[in-house]
Amino acid sequence: MYDVYESIARRIAVLATCTLTLIACDGTSAKGDGVPVGGSVVVAVQAEPQTLLPPLVAAIDEKIVMDQIFEPLAWMGDDGRIDRDFRPALADSWSWSNDSLAIVFKLNPNARWQDGTPVRASDVTFTYELFSDSVVGYKDRASLAKIDSVSSPDSLTAIFWFEGRYPEQLYDAAHRMQIVPAHLLANEPRATLKTAAFGRAPVGSGRFRLAKWTPNTSIELVADTNHYRGRAKLDRVIFTPVADANALSARLTTGEIDVADIATPDLFKTLSARPDLESHISPAFNYAYLVFNARAPKQRAQRNALFSDAGLRRALTMALDRDLLVRSQFDSLAITAIGPMTRAQPLADSTIAPIGYDSAGAARLLDSLGWTLPAGKTIRERNGTALAFKVMTPSVSINRMAMIVRIQEAFRRMGVAVDVDAIDGNTFMSRLRARDFDVAFDGRTADLSISGLRAHWTVASATDPAGQNVGNYENPVFDMHLDSALAARDVSHARTHAHEAFTTIVNDAPAIWLYEVRNATMYHKRLRPAHLVPTAWWSGLSDWHIPADERIDRDRVGLKVASR
Repeated sequence: MYDVYESIARRIAVLATCTLTLIACDGTSAKGDGVPVGGSVVVAVQAEPQTLLPPLVAAIDEKIVMDQIFEPLAWMGDDGRIDRDFRPALADSWSWSNDSLAIVFKLNPNARWQDGTPVRASDVTFTYELFSDSVVGYKDRASLAKIDSVSSPDSLTAIFWFEGRYPEQLYDAAHRMQIVPAHLLANEPRATLKTAAFGRAPVGSGRFRLAKWTPNTSIELVADTNHYRGRAKLDRVIFTPVADANALSARLTTGEIDVADIATPDLFKTLSARPDLESHISPAFNYAYLVFNARAPKQRAQRNALFSDAGLRRALTMALDRDLLVRSQFDSLAITAIGPMTRAQPLADSTIAPIGYDSAGAARLLDSLGWTLPAGKTIRERNGTALAFKVMTPSVSINRMAMIVRIQEAFRRMGVAVDVDAIDGNTFMSRLRARDFDVAFDGRTADLSISGLRAHWTVASATDPAGQNVGNYENPVFDMHLDSALAARDVSHARTHAHEAFTTIVNDAPAIWLYEVRNATMYHKRLRPAHLVPTAWWSGLSDWHIPADERIDRDRVGLKVASR
């Protein structure tokens, strides 16, 4: 992963010579490649997006839809190589300076926003400014910290300048940010972008454009027939929220829904047995955990009376047989989590010693902390205060709602009272961002890069009111090793520091790491998928197609979709 940078010389001149040029030839035109154009696809999502404005997208369902409308400078390649495997998007080509401290991107001159305005390098510089602005609150803003600046010497050239060499420069510049139109957003107040109309009526440069958004029912995208790389092979894609597993199964079976992510083993087994359905299993890039709020809910200045105590956090972790919980619920679709990572990430470390299940040890530790079980009572107390708390859980997640019941019972046996605060997905996200909870059953879609940990677990993110460190975890030792891992120029040093970073955070127990769930995407066999990237099966949706003789007529989410 890191060897590509080893032979690059130290900085001797600025852009004196460009090397490693990658010339675009993406082959995605829907015309002339023998693939018929037409047909529609209905995709099930768990929850309706709140916004499709790229720097504010936080939930996975939002990203799935947003990635169809907006484009980065380059898409991740099918192999998912974070250092070099990319395919052109808005940029036709890119090249490195001799010292590796700058990347020059050449934009496709025919790229247009969906209102007809040309895409220009000034849009790229504006996008970087927007994503890196703390007022906007992009969730992975910390990952852009090593980009010094972005310049545009002419209308089709954008240059990313870096403070130093590091392995993920191309990934950060080319793929992390979806480019947005400066002419439509420059005058929007950044402090109120979350409520800007653009988020519900986006104008991108992608191969699909928004046609209709029916709240709580569907989001319909249609092919941009004038796209500079050729129109999408599908006529339209319709996203519809389906939270209930039984409804999802029925609608997949009848063909009303074409594509859905399946996370429950029983449903996966049932649907896998159907001859008309195909499944794609991706490596586990999703993980879930109970995050403790080390500060009082919504009050950074006050420590949480319970969860600022690492000893209590460790005791509660020891009280759960996580292996049994995961095996009982998921069978082969998930494994026990190690920490804030998944084993599929290049720098993940499965050798880290977890806080293991030890109910007797947990009881002794709780006793030593003063949380004892008074005679005749079932709940532990300290100085007359019961050991009780609420766990905020999104009701839209079938897996989390099922597991929290088991967790609640396991804690009850340990003398800990847990109430389940089950709320809808959008309210959950709002309260999570506001840090309005004691314990939250959270989940993340991990990036190939571990740089996302900066946004979720560092001191800077904890102290930033707009930061994503919702549990207010703070340990400078973790931060130091994480920064060193991300700055390392060779894999050996990166792994050494990553190991220390993960060991530190696992021992601190800011969360109970529960499970890594494999992504099982189910789709009808009439579909012909493309670019099934390990971290994002949807990234090549514009190149999916349906053979002409396999398209069907039917009512789709209130829309009559005819064969073409």
